[in-house]
Amino acid sequence: MKVLAFVLVTACAVHIANAQAVIEPADQLVVLTGTIRMVHGYGAPGYGEDKKNDRQVSYLAIELPKPINIACTPQLPELASIQCGPAKRLRLFFFSASGDQLKLVALKMVGRKATLTGKLERRTSMAEMTPILIEVTAIEASFGGS
Repeated sequence: MKVLAFVLVTACAVHIANAQAVIEPADQLVVLTGTIRMVHGYGAPGYGEDKKNDRQVSYLAIELPKPINIACTPQLPELASIQCGPAKRLRLFFFSASGDQLKLVALKMVGRKATLTGKLERRTSMAEMTPILIEVTAIEASFGGS
C-alpha cells in the first residue's frame, strides 16, 4: 500500500513539474524570471534546413525554468502543435522608447538570471525564431533561488 501511495505521489509530482503555465490574456504585462541567453541559429531561407546556405543569426532570449503558453488559434487543426505550442525560450524584442537602453542592459546580462516585464506575443513568421516572444518594457537582475 505504501509503495502504491509513493508511486502515485511521484507520478503527480512529475506531472506538476512538467506542467506549463498558460498566460491569458496575452496583451497584459507579465513578469518572467529566467536566464538571458544569446542564441545562435539559422535564418532564411530554410531556418536551419540547409546550414550551408541559410543565414546565420544571433538573438537575445530568456530561457525559463518551465515552458509557458498563450492562447492561440491555429490556421488548421493539424498545425496546432507547430503554431500553438508552448515555449521555454522566448525571443526578446525592444520596441519601447527606451528599447536601445534595455537591449544594452540585456546584453550585459547574458548568462545571468533576470526578471523581465513585457507583453507576450505569438510569432507570426519563422523570422521571429521562437513560438512565443516578449516585448520587453523593463529588465532587472534577479537574485536568489530558481
